[in-house]
Order: sequence, then C-alpha cells, then structure tokens
Amino acid sequence: MSEKTIIIGAGFASATLSNLINDQNLMVFDKGRGPGGRSSTRRVENIGLFDHGLQYISPTIKEFDFFLNQNLKSSIKEWSGNFHVFEDSKTIDSKKYIGKLGNNSFVKDLLSTKVEYLKELVGLKRRNNKWALQFKDKDTQDCERVILTIPLEQCQKIINPLNLDLTFEGSMQPNLTAMIAFNKPLEISSVGIKFQKNSILRWAGNESSKLRIGNNENLELWTLQSSLDFAKKYCHVYRDKKEKVLELMIQEFFTLLKIKNVETSYRDIHGWLYAFKSEGFSNRFYWNKDINLGICGDWMCGSKVEDAWSSATLLANQINSS
Repeated sequence: MSEKTIIIGAGFASATLSNLINDQNLMVFDKGRGPGGRSSTRRVENIGLFDHGLQYISPTIKEFDFFLNQNLKSSIKEWSGNFHVFEDSKTIDSKKYIGKLGNNSFVKDLLSTKVEYLKELVGLKRRNNKWALQFKDKDTQDCERVILTIPLEQCQKIINPLNLDLTFEGSMQPNLTAMIAFNKPLEISSVGIKFQKNSILRWAGNESSKLRIGNNENLELWTLQSSLDFAKKYCHVYRDKKEKVLELMIQEFFTLLKIKNVETSYRDIHGWLYAFKSEGFSNRFYWNKDINLGICGDWMCGSKVEDAWSSATLLANQINSS
C-alpha cells in the first residue's frame, strides 16, 4: 500500500501538520505505544495522573494561542495557582494551558489522521521517484512525501545515509522526571516552582492542583524535573540506580522546601534522552521539494511546544505552496 504523505513521529509537530497540510491521503507512524511524544501523561491506578514530560503550554504569540483555542478548546483548561522562581520568589505570571485529561491530550485530540504505533523507522531510501520506508518490525511502506518530526539525533541517523549534505547545529539535552505521591499535603503555597541555580532540580509541579478526574484525593502528587547537569550525570544509568536517583531528587526537594515527616505512597522516574535543544537554530524547518522530504520539530526553533508549532506551520505553508 502506498500513501501520498507519511509523517514519522506522533508529537505536537506531527499533530500540527496533520491539520495544516493539504493532503487527504496522509498517515503517521510512531515508535511509541500512543500519541504525545514529550507531551506525555502517566496514569497510575489508584494514584492518579502525572505529566512527566510537558508540564504546561504558555503561548507567547497570539497566533499560537488562537491555534490552541481553535483546535483544542474542549480539551484544555488553564492551570491556576501560584507559580514562582525559588531563588528570588519572583512570580511566574503567564497563562498556562494544560490538558483536562492529561497533557497528552494536546497531541491526541489534535491529530486529525490515522496513526500506526509501535512502528520505528530504521531506514529511508529513494526508489523510482518515491520513498521506501523500512521499519524495525521488517514492515515496509512506500510514499511520495516523507516528513520527519523526530528528535535531532534520531533524525540524523535516518538522513545521514542519504548523502544530502544536510547538517544541523547543536544537540538535544536530557532530562529526568520523578513522579511522587505523598501521603499527605505538603502545605506548599505554590503549585509550580522553578529552580534556576540548583544542581539537582529544575522544576517542581503539584499535579494534584491540576484537579483532574482520576487523582487520588487522599494523596498529593508532585512531578520533579531534574537540572541539566544532574540529567547528564544519570540519564544513561538511572534505570540501574533508580532508587538512588529518586532519593537524591526527593531529598533535595525536601531540603529546599523544608518538608519533614512525609512518606511516599508511589515513586517512579522517567528519563528523556532527547528532551530539548538550547542552541543552534539556524534552520527553522527543512523542505526539499525535489525529493519531497521535510523535517520539522521544536528543536529547529527552540525548546518549547510553541517552537514545534512554529516549525510545523512554516513547513506546512511551504509544502502547500509548492
């Protein structure tokens, strides 16, 4: 079976493309079990929901805000409460959207085409003016147009054998996210805390404050995200040293917020090897109309979901005008 357009990756950039590209014969393939990419939500039975990737979306341009409300109005809500920077107590004063049923709703409800999961792309070849795609499960697909929305390092692995003389600056950085359920309220006035100078933590978010159906009301759920240095140190070994890494993050949180006499009812950790990119944004998207190959993603513009939207929108406009 041959599709006209195949998009690799089922994250926010892919979901944006599925709404903007003028192509009725479009399909998405993703190596994961479901949609979202880094817009992910962990559902734990009898515990609740943790946004262990994207914490919230805070639009900085009106066009992106309009896009969200036009396409996801029934799926999102504002996250209210106090947010501050730990070191100087400065208030983080911006609109913060979250998914009503979890932040994977940003992608799940935005995708407007069929998706096949557990399909990891391992090879891409040009044959008879078409693309031949090879997947890890030995399946193959042909199509006229391919768009890659996967992380930089994964993208390079796919395109390097094509000898396109195409290189991208920089590299993506890791992150570790701890998901904790405490057995009683921590009595912290802020629902979101940003750490700017800590060697272990970068962010702490009160998941219970998102007021979602499915959260255990007898527990208080928090997501802790690591600093970059801590993630670099443990991202390749955290599975083998899970309890040690969790304990380091939790104890640092306790020390900073002066928390005592609290036990955990649940704790787990997730590692993102390719969480964000902080430099090297000379190409906001890539489109080669001669061979019908496109590339887009947040890592081409910045480190936020808004950057994924910007990159995908620019690519879609270029494709539609080709």
